[in-house]
Amino acid sequence: MKETIFYKVLVMRDGSIIHNPYATTHKDLIDKYIGRNDISHKDYFRATFSPEEEYDLLNVDSYTLKHNEMFIPEWFISNVKETAMDNLKQIISSMIIKGRRNLLLNECVILDENTIVEEAKNSIIFGMFGNSKIRTLDNNTEVHLMKDHAVIEEMRDGSKVIEMFGFTKINAMYDYSKVRKMFGQAKVVRMFNNSRIRTLRGDAAINLMMDKAEAERLRHMSRVDEMHNNAVIEEMWDWTEVGAMFDNAEIHYMDDDAKVLEMHDSSMIIEMAGNSIVEKSYSNSLVRKLNEMAKIIEKKITE
Repeated sequence: MKETIFYKVLVMRDGSIIHNPYATTHKDLIDKYIGRNDISHKDYFRATFSPEEEYDLLNVDSYTLKHNEMFIPEWFISNVKETAMDNLKQIISSMIIKGRRNLLLNECVILDENTIVEEAKNSIIFGMFGNSKIRTLDNNTEVHLMKDHAVIEEMRDGSKVIEMFGFTKINAMYDYSKVRKMFGQAKVVRMFNNSRIRTLRGDAAINLMMDKAEAERLRHMSRVDEMHNNAVIEEMWDWTEVGAMFDNAEIHYMDDDAKVLEMHDSSMIIEMAGNSIVEKSYSNSLVRKLNEMAKIIEKKITE
């Protein structure tokens, strides 16, 4: 199992830990807390505190300290290792929340199984596990990982989910919300406005896309049930499927065995290749370019 690179820290000579959940590099921590004049004294070393198994963020006892230096300082091994490890485990434990919370505001947390959060604003959720749920994700909030049966009911504004897999679900995405990767049987029920999904793999599914929602790459058996208005899919591969396209919805490229069951109104496919298929094309729908074995089975001028 691949390890997860999760939490960057500076370990001090006395065993205390310099950390900040919003820091993305060790340089962030050094510049903010150490200062350039103190770097030469080297009373600290850079490290990453991560679970041994991939995505196992809740199991604090499984975390190990990975050194990001050429050499481990002698003072760490001889004097402060135990103190530092206790401090590190306490930091991660303090991020894990359980039960019910009305609001996360400017917080960085990990949601335990069955945790319910009514609303999250300007926060980072490093992981959602089990049957955890967030009702509304708002105002530039990020979810780094959704796993198991975790659910987000609504994503708004600039909220972002980096990875979804398992049976996770987002019921609705609005405005400029974004999902970077969906795997397994992860599902987004509705996408509106300028929401975007970068990559869908496996059996991941989108039930409805509207307005300027975008899905960049669909692979394997991922599926979109309906596309409306100016919804766009950049690429479809393998056995991916779109149930119906309406209005000015577009697919830019289809390859392998990708399939569109119906095209309506002024919907458009720019290019089809491989064994990709459009089963029925109505009204002013258009396929610009067919390559290889790609084909349109039925074209109707009027419904």
